[in-house]
Amino acid sequence: MKIIHLFVFSLTASFLSMAQPSLKLSLAQADSIFLSRNLLLLAQQYNIDAQDAFILQAKAYPNPLATADINAYDPDNKKAFHAGQTGQKAFSLEQLILLGGKRKVEIDLAKQSKQVAQLELEDLLRNLQYQLHTSYYTINRQINTLEKYARQLTLLDTLISSFEIQASKGNLPAKDVIRLKSVYFKINNDKSALASEYFIEQQKIQLLLQLNEYLYPQLNETQFEQLTTDTNYDTLLATALDQRPDLKLAGQAEAIALLNLKYQKKLSIPDIAINTSYDQRGGAFNNQLNVGVSIPLPLWDRNRGNIKAAEYSSKTAEVYLQQKTREVKTEVLAAWQTLTLSVAEFRKIKNYYSDDFDLVFEGINQNFQKRNISILEFVDFFEAYNESLGEYERVKNHLANSAMQLNYVTASKIF
Repeated sequence: MKIIHLFVFSLTASFLSMAQPSLKLSLAQADSIFLSRNLLLLAQQYNIDAQDAFILQAKAYPNPLATADINAYDPDNKKAFHAGQTGQKAFSLEQLILLGGKRKVEIDLAKQSKQVAQLELEDLLRNLQYQLHTSYYTINRQINTLEKYARQLTLLDTLISSFEIQASKGNLPAKDVIRLKSVYFKINNDKSALASEYFIEQQKIQLLLQLNEYLYPQLNETQFEQLTTDTNYDTLLATALDQRPDLKLAGQAEAIALLNLKYQKKLSIPDIAINTSYDQRGGAFNNQLNVGVSIPLPLWDRNRGNIKAAEYSSKTAEVYLQQKTREVKTEVLAAWQTLTLSVAEFRKIKNYYSDDFDLVFEGINQNFQKRNISILEFVDFFEAYNESLGEYERVKNHLANSAMQLNYVTASKIF
């Protein structure tokens, strides 16, 4: 048993050294680091800058087309590149003139694309911040639970050592020692499983905040009490419909589809090209200077296929917006109902849970060591006490996650 104790002690010491927090942060401080360091947000910001470049490009007018035609070989005079006064050369300059407001619509499309990029950044921020907040509260629960496990294991280790000595002297039955060891191993297994989850959550936080250290949340009971503030469903729904970036993205998709339909219709309007040319000797007379205009005749291709496709895309975007609106409404209702239940659960368990739990536990422990209660009574109470501590932390964490979920579905800081 001493070897087992040594192994468990080494495992616990190793875990504590690895999990020893080196950076204590409040939630507000974690948010500040997240906004300044997160690489995904930085990448999305670059995408917005790229959209500015596309707007600049959309404003650019088509370049003029210049051509030159110089004699390569004069067979009459047997001269190569005969382009002097007695030779031949021709030049022309052509400029495309966009008609029907195509350029304006292209600029509008580019501006709409920038708004989409900005909304995508807002939605990315909303999603990542939700991950950060839920991990923050989850880590807080895990640390509190792991610390309580460590205290319980220390107590059990002391009891087991004492009982082993008494059992070796014949003062206690060996089955009592085995019963205590089974409780010890169960708690230690629970602790090991929770430790694995803890490391995963820490990795998530490190990636979100770009930290090398582990995070130690700075929370107190008062902050959980603040999450029980009453909320009004109608107000929350109105906020979500006004603030949700993914809903706004659906609206932008519809707007872009309508702009694309408008653009496809304008593409059916032919553009004209104005040109001027100079021909030294190849025209009707020497040094001929011409002006002209060209325009495609819309006989076979009137862009009807693209126009029809744009119409269907517009209808698709309209239906998607309706569907997204319905999703937002159902998500807000579900989050509000979940938080309402979480608040009621927290208030109930808060009334039941108090420092008396620890006082009673100490009393049970002392009475057990004095042999005033049986090992079965002690083990039953110990397991019930352990479950109550875990349940209290679970309820607190569920309340926090429910509040963060409400923030997420309304895209606002309710809590």
